[in-house]
Amino acid sequence: MSIQSSLQYGILRLTIDRKERRNALTADMFRALADALRAAEADPKTRVVLLQAAGSVFSAGADLEEMLAAPEAAEAAADDFFSTISAFTKPVIAAVNGPCVGEAFTALLYCDLVYAGSHALFSLPAVALARTPRWGAATVMALAAGPSKAAEKLLLSEPISADEAEAMRLITRVVEDEHLENVVAAKTARLAVLPPSAVAGTKQVLRAARAKLLADAAPFEEEVYRRQAVSPEAAEALKAFLEGRRPVFQADDEE
Repeated sequence: MSIQSSLQYGILRLTIDRKERRNALTADMFRALADALRAAEADPKTRVVLLQAAGSVFSAGADLEEMLAAPEAAEAAADDFFSTISAFTKPVIAAVNGPCVGEAFTALLYCDLVYAGSHALFSLPAVALARTPRWGAATVMALAAGPSKAAEKLLLSEPISADEAEAMRLITRVVEDEHLENVVAAKTARLAVLPPSAVAGTKQVLRAARAKLLADAAPFEEEVYRRQAVSPEAAEALKAFLEGRRPVFQADDEE
């Protein structure tokens, strides 16, 4: 399964633990995360969710081999997860201890507080894989960082350092690596003892404006993604990545 779950003192810790594959997320892992969030929503003992990862990599994103072998199952599971986390009413804190790529990075955009170690690195390389952003990622990034900076990182598939991510308002704060665990522990403990209805209500207010923008923009973002995901260049990009070679893209008017 590779998602470890534990509840203590009102804090539900969800740990991505697939270190042998750089914590790449499979359909089963997306389903496990979604199921855990749904259970947490219904459990009054759960006050806050902490999303973290084992090892030195937070996550390499979706498992590309699985995406190539069973794309429909992989996408359905990811859709379910993002639908669940976007509607989740309790606070979610993420502790990012290393590289965070693709779908894992998009998940951070739905967390309420994101603390990253100074050596964390973020990337949403959809264009490099001949795809487009989805689940509202482009909209949230443009809203947080401004259209021009979001365009630079998305169109060029450029990595984002921890300091850049903080400056772009994509994460809450950069913390020295050796202090990350203690800082996150203090924040989660604080949220776990605050009045839960007030916390949930404040989260609802904070999310209201963004929710309207996403409701307008996300369906179009998804439409563009689904059209691009079945294109010949998307198939070539994914195949080339898994084969460790440079992809060859051909314009429509080339033979």
